[in-house]
Amino acid sequence: MSISNLFQQELRQHYLFRSLPDDAFEHILQKSNLASLKRNEILFEQGNEASRFFLVRSGQVMLFQTSPEGNEKVVDIIGPGQTFAEAVMFMEGNRYPVNARSTSNTELFYFDNEAFTKELLKSNALCFTMMADMSTRLKGLLTEISELTIYNAKHRLISYLLGHINDLQDQPTVKLTATKSMIASRLSITPETFSRILSKLKKEGLISIDDESITLIKPDQLKEIIGETFEKRKSGCM
Repeated sequence: MSISNLFQQELRQHYLFRSLPDDAFEHILQKSNLASLKRNEILFEQGNEASRFFLVRSGQVMLFQTSPEGNEKVVDIIGPGQTFAEAVMFMEGNRYPVNARSTSNTELFYFDNEAFTKELLKSNALCFTMMADMSTRLKGLLTEISELTIYNAKHRLISYLLGHINDLQDQPTVKLTATKSMIASRLSITPETFSRILSKLKKEGLISIDDESITLIKPDQLKEIIGETFEKRKSGCM
């Protein structure tokens, strides 16, 4: 199944391809395709040669590292419409720094790094688009580092919930798109602590829990608990 014949309009909606001239877009598509992964299938391992980057079409991919003892630390959880591994194109050594595994049946587009970098050399607009995206991601990583090193587990969990609000209702609902253990690992919290904090917030009447959805009953009070950090996260100041 070739991207050259299918999904072109879908890809054109993504910021990386929106401003590309037609000939550049076609050149990239010649070495691209759509791949399918079954649940828990490894896409690549840390240290593998990085010749491609990816865009998730459906499903979910977990980026993680493994300790010498075999413990997994979730680095990121990638959902539909998100790209990953594109920054590796500019890293010395050209090796993936993490492992990638699907957490559900997943479809993703893959793109050849060499073909893409050739078009970068021709397009200032594309270069600036990638720089802007990487700058935004860097700000997000700095925020996460700050929260992991300065704030406690309760603060980090509340910040995560507030940062994943998908609606503007008075009592917004956050749908957990990953398992609680994966989210806990992402926040550097043990699963037991994660569950204990949720139970406490529920008992205090701040949230309600329904399977894989969490309703923020009193979002303003949750914002007060973490102070100004949430507003800085929204504005990208951290």
